[in-house]
Amino acid sequence: MVDLAKIRKKAKKGNAGVPPAGPEASSPPVPPPAHEGGGEDAATPAGEDASAPTSTTKLDRFKEQAGSRRDIAVTKTAEREHQLELLTFTIAGEQYAIEIEKIVEIVTPRPITRIPNADPTVVGIISLRGTVVTLVDVRRMLRHSAPLQGGADTRIVVIDLGNEIVGFVVDRVLRVVKIAPNEVEPHPVVHTTELEESIRGVFRASGALTILLDLDKLLDHSQWT
Repeated sequence: MVDLAKIRKKAKKGNAGVPPAGPEASSPPVPPPAHEGGGEDAATPAGEDASAPTSTTKLDRFKEQAGSRRDIAVTKTAEREHQLELLTFTIAGEQYAIEIEKIVEIVTPRPITRIPNADPTVVGIISLRGTVVTLVDVRRMLRHSAPLQGGADTRIVVIDLGNEIVGFVVDRVLRVVKIAPNEVEPHPVVHTTELEESIRGVFRASGALTILLDLDKLLDHSQWT
């Protein structure tokens, strides 16, 4: 008769220290697969830093924006430097302007000394702190028929022509304006009696059409008739 109890004891002793077979058996650890080509550097192209960002950084974007803002600022500064600075005034109801670079002073009316046999466009001379200033009739040069009506707003604009100090009377001085050169448009037929060659163009100041005069041509002695 077979002693089953002894057989079981022997089987247990024989299998001691041997891992059980079947689904409960433990598998040895499997190492992670190595990159093709070997080593950790295989995933990074040669010559490139693995730690380098793949997208634009905030610093790069800031530099681009700062550069564009700088370009805009330079452009605006250049535009301001090339602006025309003009004095606007009225004569016989028309609004005019001249560049201020040649203006010496704006003074109130003062006694005028007439010059015998002078050109009809020369009103006379005035004294400005010891300097003799020739007063010319710009109103007549612009062919305005309305006579000068002196009033509280009447002023004499004194300018430097390089070889002579000249003044002319305006009905009223308005203001100094700054405009870009491209704001001056070729003048249309503003007034049929005006000297066209003395007009540089027209522009709008405070909603009013303003005539930009060319002083050099307007006060050219050869045109005084």
